Amino acid sequence: MKRMSVPDALTRHVPQTAAAYCIELWQLGKFSLRITKDRQTKLGDYTFDPKNGQHTISVNQGLNRYAFLITYLHEVAHLVTQLRFGVSVKPHGIEWQSAFKEIVFPVATTDVFPEEILRALFRHMKTPAASSCSDLQLQKVLHAYDSDAADFVFVEELMVNQQFQIKKDIYRVIEKSLKKSICIQESNQKKYYVPHVMRVKKVKP
Repeated sequence: MKRMSVPDALTRHVPQTAAAYCIELWQLGKFSLRITKDRQTKLGDYTFDPKNGQHTISVNQGLNRYAFLITYLHEVAHLVTQLRFGVSVKPHGIEWQSAFKEIVFPVATTDVFPEEILRALFRHMKTPAASSCSDLQLQKVLHAYDSDAADFVFVEELMVNQQFQIKKDIYRVIEKSLKKSICIQESNQKKYYVPHVMRVKKVKP
């Protein structure tokens, strides 16, 4: 099977109206782009290898076009921060926040994003978090555009005693706090703290 080029991959994964901009960032940044299998702990990442000077950005392949674009720009902002300041600044400090806003601004329009995502994105950009997946309101509007949105729910939306599924395991909410819920795994009765921003599969009553 012929390997897909980076421009073709970006065109496939981001909104059509943002594709040319994303390709331009890749051409200017001269980084390696990896589109990976979905990972539980992160949507994407940026790494720099000082031995060969190689910059690498990865993004999960299962993200919808809007989530993929935001994640891609988040990681490009890390590359820009690295080029400007090296490793002497905090990964998500004011330097990265400034770079992120600068990079997102050209595509922060209704030509690229639906209005509800754009409103959540502007709120997110006021103080960008270390990960967009820690912003519950942004994640809610983004995941509404997933093809399987009806099958999933955020832990924050679950009630006490309601069950949910992670991979093949069934859990039940036993207590809720501000940002996490205490949940019990039904098979072994072990307790876990599960963040409200985590997206889990619904269990039918």
